[in-house]
Formats: sequence, C-alpha cells, structure tokens
Amino acid sequence: MDLREIIMDAIKYPISDNRKFIIFCALVILMSLSTVLPSYGVNNDTLTLILTLVTFLVLFVVLGYCVEVIKGGTEGEDTLPDFDFVKQFVIGIKALILDIIYFIIPLVITLIVASASGLFTSFTKIVNSSIGAIDNGANNLTMIMAAIPKSTISTFSNSLTITLVVAIILFVIFSLISFTGLVRFAKTGSGTEGLRFREIIKDMLNIGLIKIIVSLIVIYIIAFALVCIIGIIGLIPYIGVFIGLFVGVPFIILFLYRSIGLVYAEA
Repeated sequence: MDLREIIMDAIKYPISDNRKFIIFCALVILMSLSTVLPSYGVNNDTLTLILTLVTFLVLFVVLGYCVEVIKGGTEGEDTLPDFDFVKQFVIGIKALILDIIYFIIPLVITLIVASASGLFTSFTKIVNSSIGAIDNGANNLTMIMAAIPKSTISTFSNSLTITLVVAIILFVIFSLISFTGLVRFAKTGSGTEGLRFREIIKDMLNIGLIKIIVSLIVIYIIAFALVCIIGIIGLIPYIGVFIGLFVGVPFIILFLYRSIGLVYAEA
C-alpha cells in the first residue's frame, strides 16, 4: 500500500462504522469534561475530583482502543474494532507504560548531557549573578546582563545548544522506535515484544527508514491541517467548539492511529 492509499484509507476509516465512531466520540467527550466544564464556569471541587478520575479511567480505554486500531491496520481490518472496555483499559495501561519506558531513556541521556556540558552549573551562576546585581541596585536588564561574566553566558549558550540538538535527535530516534514497539505490542498483545529492540530495528529496516519517516511527516502534516480546519469550525457560535472538540478530535485520533497501523503493516 503506497502513501496515497494509506492516507485515503485512514481518512475514510473513522466513519467505517458510524455507531462505533459515535461511541468513541462519547468516550472523548467524557475524557474532556474535566477541562471543558471549568471553562464554562463550573467550579466544584467534588465534581472536579470525580471528573479527573473519569478522565484518567477513560484515557486508558481510549488509548487501548487506539492500540487495537493499529492492530486492525496491520491485519487489514476495514472497520473500527469492537469495544471491550475492560480489555482496552488494560491494554491502555500497558501502552502507557511502554511510552514511559521509551521516553525515560532519552530524557535521562539528555539530562546527563546537560549536566556534563555545564548547563545546570552555568544557569545557577547566571541566576546568582542576577540576584547579586539586583541586590546591588541593578534596575534594568542591561545592568543585570553586564553583571554576568561573559564566560558564564558563553558556557550556558553552548551547553544549551548542544543539549537541544541531542534532545531533538534522541526524540526523533526514540519516537520511531516507540511507534514500532507499540505496533509490535498491538500485534502480539505482549509488552515484552514491544521492548525487543533487535526485532524492532528489524521491523523498521524491513519497511524502510525513509518510508517510515516520510510517511509519518506527511501524516502529521495532514493531521495539522485537520486541526486547523477544526479551529475554523470552532469559530462557529455556540456549536462550533462542540463539533470541533467532540467530533473533529476523535476523527483525528482515529486517523493517526489507523495511518500508523497501515504504515507498519509490512513489518
């Protein structure tokens, strides 16, 4: 399946079963109530606590359902999967744990690089120098900057640049690995399979790194375009926000996960 076919399939996929799509929209609505209602002036501590709990519970179900959407994509299923809330809740927890594991690694490496390159030390010196300058009567940014040693500013700037470059590279690499691991988990139901780095790399090479990267870039560009369309719809008085948030957002979520499943179908 080429990229054009993947995109066209993923766009039609959310409405392949209207009943299931409406149920998924309802789940997204439940998941969003804790943030939406306060913006309409609903402020009750007990209600907020209950809605926050509901948000987390439904979040795991939604995430688990999305994992099954990926699985359906890899197996050639044409319609939305059935709902099994308990099963999908468990799958969602496992998927979240996988994501945490994959992104703890680059986070730790980035923090080590930041520390080794002097980012934290130089930042502390800048803060201390600024506080000292203010205590000595500095009342504008120019005076405060003049009190900071140029060597400290240079170290901070160089360290920040190195840290950002390393962080971006690691984020891209581990995002690709994380997607592939999630697909392996979706196909097998085993969290262990989602962490088998050697098999994950084999899957990525079988598909082609360039194909994966280009496909994901195009998919995210289209998703961004859909977000912009939702933003425009949201400008419609009264109903715009509800249409955008409670129909548009579920559509984009299903589009993204269906696309990922189709991209990795050849793994």
